[in-house]
Amino acid sequence: MIFSMRFGFLSLRSKTMDGLQQFLLLLCISASVVYENTGVFVEKDEQLVRNLTNKLLQVIPPNANNSKVFMLVTEGNWITLNETDQQALNSYLTLVELRLGGNLVTTVPAKYFSMLSQLRVLSLARNSISSLDPEAFYGLDVLEELDLSSNNLTDLPGKLMTELKSLKILHLQNNPWNCSCPLLNTIGRMKEANVTIGSPIIPCTSPAEQEGKNLLDFMNLCSTSSPVPLQSDLKSPSAPVTSKQSKGIDNKPTTTSTSQNSTISKDQKPVPGNTWKFTVCVAVLALATCALILTAIKGPSWYKRFHNYRHRRLQEDDEEEEQETMKTVFTETRGHGSQQTFMFEELSHRIEEEEEEDGYFEDPYIKGAEDAEEEILEAQ
Repeated sequence: MIFSMRFGFLSLRSKTMDGLQQFLLLLCISASVVYENTGVFVEKDEQLVRNLTNKLLQVIPPNANNSKVFMLVTEGNWITLNETDQQALNSYLTLVELRLGGNLVTTVPAKYFSMLSQLRVLSLARNSISSLDPEAFYGLDVLEELDLSSNNLTDLPGKLMTELKSLKILHLQNNPWNCSCPLLNTIGRMKEANVTIGSPIIPCTSPAEQEGKNLLDFMNLCSTSSPVPLQSDLKSPSAPVTSKQSKGIDNKPTTTSTSQNSTISKDQKPVPGNTWKFTVCVAVLALATCALILTAIKGPSWYKRFHNYRHRRLQEDDEEEEQETMKTVFTETRGHGSQQTFMFEELSHRIEEEEEEDGYFEDPYIKGAEDAEEEILEAQ
């Protein structure tokens, strides 16, 4: 009996020990798995986010390891977005969110973020930006949120919506906006594209009559659509005017009158005047002046060529006449050969007598040729 109870106690103890060992083994395995997973998550978090806030950086550090950084935070530094910063940003090709708030940025050059094709969130808040290049956000085709709050901006480039086709949220508060028609038209196109303005109140700074008033209340003053013809305006009934519109019209009556005058001037056709006559007279006078100048410069050379040509023609005519004369003389003297022989013999006889008298010998052939030439000239 006692032996059986001891045996049962031992068997129960062995089973308990086995269960405890299995539990401890399972606990160790689960702890190792959790440790490994935690290490992986930490490593992934380090790769996903790179936080460089308040590091007193003057330039953005490049991605030396080419790690996959999806979020870069460089707020509270001395970054100005120069060429060095652009080269550093080009090394973060996988960047999805970029926060550059609280730096020393004064302007954004053209195509500055063009290499960040996957960027979806861009924050440039709390800087000193006073101007944006029309192509400052070129290449950001998938950008969804843009923060330009707390800067020195007075206007926005008209091509902003052309470059940011996927924009959904835009922050514009705390800027000295000039609430004129260019800015109102740009924001109106954004509203038509279903872009959400981050703050419902955006105070105007200029012009003076709109200072301190909400920019979004003057959206209807400047129409972005094409003007309606004047006749249809006269026939169509007047639309009801809301209180906000009446306030805007009372404060700025010259804007509506200017838009109406521009509509009327576009409908009217310009009356033709005497401008074309004046243009023709100027063209004729210019051609005549050019002709006189050309004549004065080229005249002497043209006269010299004409004189040489005329002299050459006269020489050719004289040569032709001499040739014809020689031909006629040759034909005439050819038929009187016997007479010429007689004259030559007589002349030679005379020459011999003169030589006998003087003691000087003269070539009869030369003398005869000279006499023949003299006779030919007398016959002409």
